[in-house]
Amino acid sequence: MLLLALPFLVCHAMASDDAPFGLRWGAGIEELKVRGLSGEVVEDDGNHKTFVARTLPKPTADTGATRLTIHHRYGLQRIAWQSKDLSDDPTGEKGLDAYSAMKSSLTAQFGRPKSSDEEMPATPDRNRLSFYQCLAQDGCGAVVSVWSTPEGDVRARLTGTTAGIGRLEVIFLGPDWSDVAEDLKKPNRK
Repeated sequence: MLLLALPFLVCHAMASDDAPFGLRWGAGIEELKVRGLSGEVVEDDGNHKTFVARTLPKPTADTGATRLTIHHRYGLQRIAWQSKDLSDDPTGEKGLDAYSAMKSSLTAQFGRPKSSDEEMPATPDRNRLSFYQCLAQDGCGAVVSVWSTPEGDVRARLTGTTAGIGRLEVIFLGPDWSDVAEDLKKPNRK
């Protein structure tokens, strides 16, 4: 199921301005729309926009949600992709398999992760909801890896909710993300 997403996420561009899903780092909303992006701006503080995509130029069937951060000066600099919900997976086995496949694909493309934290949830009774509930709580468990790439960092992780549902998440940071992050920290920006 989630393995279908791997080629679209991992085989993103080799050029420094190419981003996953047929997008381009540094592009503004209008250029992204010309490329085939549709959706809506859900936040606009005059300095950056958060855009929730309904369609992507190169979509994957396993997409649950995609949020883009587009800075007024640096353009597209963050793509946060989430899979559809992982349900009917009380032990987290499907989620762990999807995470492992994603990690293998990203490692094949970017080399060894600069960090991995794969602390399995410490759930003594392993009831139907405990695996993903644990991942949703700070300090209970973590399944995440981070790679450094020429374009920016890539982070893959398995997340959970209190309802016993999990998701695979991959965040791609563009080449100017560190400047954007610093700018977003400034008070009274405009």
